[in-house]
Amino acid sequence: MSERHPHGDPATLPEGAIDCHVHTSPDLVDRYESDLQLAYEAQRANMAGILVKSHVVPTAGRVDLVNEALGEDMLYGGIALNGSVGGLNLDAAETALELGARVVWLPTAWSSNHAAQARAAGEDRFVGQRIPPAEEDIPVARGGEVTPDTRAVVELVGEYDATLGTGHASPIEIEAVVDACADAGVRCLVNHPFFRVVDLSLDRQTTLAERGAIMEYCAYSVRSTDGHTVSRVADAVERIGPDQCLLATDFGQAENPPVPGLAAFADAVREAGIPAADVETMLTETPARVLGLG
Repeated sequence: MSERHPHGDPATLPEGAIDCHVHTSPDLVDRYESDLQLAYEAQRANMAGILVKSHVVPTAGRVDLVNEALGEDMLYGGIALNGSVGGLNLDAAETALELGARVVWLPTAWSSNHAAQARAAGEDRFVGQRIPPAEEDIPVARGGEVTPDTRAVVELVGEYDATLGTGHASPIEIEAVVDACADAGVRCLVNHPFFRVVDLSLDRQTTLAERGAIMEYCAYSVRSTDGHTVSRVADAVERIGPDQCLLATDFGQAENPPVPGLAAFADAVREAGIPAADVETMLTETPARVLGLG
């Protein structure tokens, strides 16, 4: 995949491919396509599903209308626990889970980690969402232990046999979250670990994978993070193994088409030396576990 041209041939995707990280409209910023347009594209590519993510509203529930129109379950939803849903709000999380959420993401732009970085850079918005002041941002762990609010979310996710996403937490916080998930027997997805806001070292990623967490490698992180390359993704996969890794896009920006973007990313990872069978595992079997499919 060219770092600047994320267009590939969807026909190269294996049947049953899944993308666990795509942004669509409606949203606060322009997106490449709507839920319905994305679902049609995924269906034409013989994909098994796409997880739709929003930083500001739950996607669980709204995807059901698209699936009804399509005649099959193609889109899956979740909820990101940012300020627009009340932060680490158990009622909001439980409502989304009752509506079929497959992933509950810990805060992204409202996490203490992301918000502090944004404030330091003079930013007041992230993809249309307000960056909170220090007194409003959300820590998910302190002193190497998850907060009581985070632990309650982890336990709730476990009750619904869903997956917890680490959002934009700091490396130290992510370690605490992975430990809490391991203790509770909850699936944990470490979101875009090489993304500039998260910036997990490969040593840390390896340790987290050994504790049971799945690493989510995204095409958008390659495009948006200085020094990050497809080769780094390939090195991580070789070290961690495809059963604890998945490939996703985090696409849906106005210039980034998700389905051809996933095809291009997969092709690039193969070209970087990862066997085709391992790439297929990271596009099918591993993400299917995250979504509780099969």
